[in-house]
Amino acid sequence: MGNIDRRSFFKASLLGTVAAAVASATVAKATFNPLVAEAADIMAPVRETAEFPYKVDEKYQRLPASKILYLKGLDPEENKTPIKFVHDDVSKITGKKDTGKDLPRINAELLGIKDRPATLGETYVKFAFQHDGTVLPVREKEEGWRQLDVALAVASWAVEFWYSGFTAAGSGPGGINTLYPIDPVTNKYANEPVFVPGLFHWDNSIAENRRSQGQQWKFNSTEEATKIVKKASLFLGADLVGVAPYDDRWTFADWSRPNHQPFKLPNGKTAYAPFNVEKYLTKREVETYGLIKSEANWEKYAGFKPKCIIALAFEMSYEAFRTAPSALCSAGPGVIYSKMAEMSYKLATFLRELGYNVIPSGNDTAMSVPIAVQAGLGEAGRNGLLVTQKYGPRVRIAKVYTDLELIPDKAKSFGVREFCRLCKKCADACPAQAISHEKEARVLQPEDCGTSEAPYTEKWHVDAHRCHSFWSYNGNDCGNCIAVCSWNKIGQWNHDVARIATQIPLVQDAARKFDEWFGYNGPVNPEERIESGYVKNKVNDFWNSTEPIK
Repeated sequence: MGNIDRRSFFKASLLGTVAAAVASATVAKATFNPLVAEAADIMAPVRETAEFPYKVDEKYQRLPASKILYLKGLDPEENKTPIKFVHDDVSKITGKKDTGKDLPRINAELLGIKDRPATLGETYVKFAFQHDGTVLPVREKEEGWRQLDVALAVASWAVEFWYSGFTAAGSGPGGINTLYPIDPVTNKYANEPVFVPGLFHWDNSIAENRRSQGQQWKFNSTEEATKIVKKASLFLGADLVGVAPYDDRWTFADWSRPNHQPFKLPNGKTAYAPFNVEKYLTKREVETYGLIKSEANWEKYAGFKPKCIIALAFEMSYEAFRTAPSALCSAGPGVIYSKMAEMSYKLATFLRELGYNVIPSGNDTAMSVPIAVQAGLGEAGRNGLLVTQKYGPRVRIAKVYTDLELIPDKAKSFGVREFCRLCKKCADACPAQAISHEKEARVLQPEDCGTSEAPYTEKWHVDAHRCHSFWSYNGNDCGNCIAVCSWNKIGQWNHDVARIATQIPLVQDAARKFDEWFGYNGPVNPEERIESGYVKNKVNDFWNSTEPIK
């Protein structure tokens, strides 16, 4: 605890205990909030380091984008054999019922397959048709999975689906869209689409023109450039911004995007998809068209080597995540993925107009979480997500690469890893049992990881194949691990309490219990969340309230 005197220790301990006990009382916030913040700074000061804060073994190799689950599911080879989990039955590890081990069999049966579990390709395509609203979920009669709820989710994702190039799946470099041009004479849409770059496009011709005309903006100092870039980022729509040094370890080993093939719509128009639409809709058979791979070469595709990365975090809807794991919850990330594309495009335009090369990026190009950690935006949690001090894990991340010299931020530690060691709430709440129950994060070995994860880095394992198998069954995203997290609350007050709890021995083991005692974030048990009526109630609350929760 450093140089903390006896009086300060008792003050912090007392405030920590009291704060946790009254955190749900509105009247207490005004009285205790400044005191809790002071106690948190004493007990759990924010620590900074210029180095990457987690161990990376010398054997570490960059993960190919073609191995990311959302792209790998389109590889025809992945549709030849049943899906494989790292652990067939995690009950041997957790001592609890494995609620995820039968998901491949259940997904296969929903596709009419009786003799084997589903493949990754079948799992992915089944999910995709529900995620875009083409097919309604199995639970379509229940609040949270109705056509009404799905429609809002699809609307939330609309910009990401149709204008950003859908880099949420990891596609790169950049994304592409298929749009139908309008004949200005007849005012009719064309029957044949055209391919156009998405909002994350890599065209730096504006910057090149500015430089060729001697119009590159010269900042007075690197400090000024950093300040202005951060101001512009927040003004244009980011909720958090930091700067990371370019670190080649996090760039994908290859860049890949889905191979789209044409098919005819009932109205005679031609559309494109990365899988056989007709086969799936008529026979529930899955045929995928593979990936178009390219080397991860910045100079070749972007025309420059990045010097640093502007990491951007965006807060997702607290209201939407209270409905997890409903399809309505998917509207939360959908809105933000759409916003990420728009905001990144704006920031890229700002810097290009100043004469600097830029590559805006969503989930494509590189791993987002380690970059955001290096940029000081948060810590990597048990659930594999970035956990921020202000919003917890309820954020999405975009990256903007540039050749503009900026001052990197330092990685920050404010108690998340310590809290995750003891809590395990997200692991208990995961319907697929995809999140490790091990107490300590460790440098994972190849046998600890699925083929969509990178070994030789220090973390808790998250089985992407288990996670996505539930998504496929659920008919949309899940969000339980975000919804139940003790850092997922409104207001800094609650996060200061969590920071304190990591440092007080008498409170540590009960830290997650405070949430449950005061009703934060609903039941942890995934079956109870639905069967108790909690999800139904939160869905109704969402639709019946016109005022967002702040």
